[in-house]
Parts: sequence; C-alpha cells; structure tokens
Amino acid sequence: MKSHGQLIEIVKKHRPFWVVCGLLFLANVLFYLFFISTESREIGRLQSRFQAERKKVSEQRKRQAEIDQYQTLQQTWQGFEESQPGKIQFPERIQQLKKILNRYNLVAEDLAFRSEPMKDGSLVRFATTFQTSGQYDDCKRFIGELQAMPGLLCIHSLEFRQGDDGRTLEMGLELSAYFRNDNPTPKP
Repeated sequence: MKSHGQLIEIVKKHRPFWVVCGLLFLANVLFYLFFISTESREIGRLQSRFQAERKKVSEQRKRQAEIDQYQTLQQTWQGFEESQPGKIQFPERIQQLKKILNRYNLVAEDLAFRSEPMKDGSLVRFATTFQTSGQYDDCKRFIGELQAMPGLLCIHSLEFRQGDDGRTLEMGLELSAYFRNDNPTPKP
C-alpha cells in the first residue's frame, strides 16, 4: 500500500487530468441543474396538462354520445307517435272491435270507453273494461284478431272463468287504445 503522501504526489503529477475531470463534473452538474431539471419539470407539467385535456375530451365525447342517444330516442318516439292513427279514427276502431266480437258471437254490453289524455298531450288513451262470454276457441280467436288490429292496443288485464252453465267461458278484459291527439293542448 502506498502512503498518504505518495497519493498526493501522484495527484499533483497528473494535475491537468484531475482539473479536466473536475471541470467535466462541474459542467455536468450545471447542465443538470439548468437544463435537465428544468425540462423534467416542464415534462411533468405537460403530462398533467395532457391528462386534463384528455379527460375533458373524454367527458365531452361521453356527453355527446348521451345527447345523440337522447335525440335518437326522441326521434324514435316522435316517429312512433306519428305512426298512431289520429283520434278522429277512434269510432272506426270501435266499430272494428264490435265486428270482431260479433263475428265470434261474443257479446259485450258494457263496451264504453273513457278518454284519458297522456301527460305530454301528444297521445290520447281510450280505456275500457268489459265482460263477455263464449266458447274457448272463439275467445282465443278474438284475442288473436284484437292483437292484429292496427294501431297501439294494450291488453292490461285478461281474465278467464268457467261459465255458470259449465260449457261457456267468461272473459273479463281491460284494454286501452292509443291515438294521436291532433289537437294537443299547448304547454304553458
């Protein structure tokens, strides 16, 4: 092992080498402090800004998709409303219903509809509840033709009971027919 004095002498002998090494080290430290650390902070700031912009764009796209979906649903609903027969055609549909009942020898004496406007006023609902009796096959065919009638006809309740004579079937039916309200009340 060399002594402490010999090491100092070796360093003095190679002084230009050690000065160059020291200057390079100092240059690297200064370069890091002034350029790399500044750019590292700038990169961090830009990454944060990018994430914020990306999140904002993502939320805008999501909001736009919800708006598009709502508009599509609204157009679908408007198309549905427009496809419904007008309120003026209600008497014709009642006559069709009575003809179907008569065709299958089903009698509904209390066939009276009540008008119920819908919330938004663009459709009007006519509802009724009635009782009839007949053979099972006739009731079944009546329900089939009822479902095939044009427009929107909803069966809310359908109830079958054995008739008192044991041969007939008593049917209780609650249904609604929906029509386009051609004269809706204006919204305030």
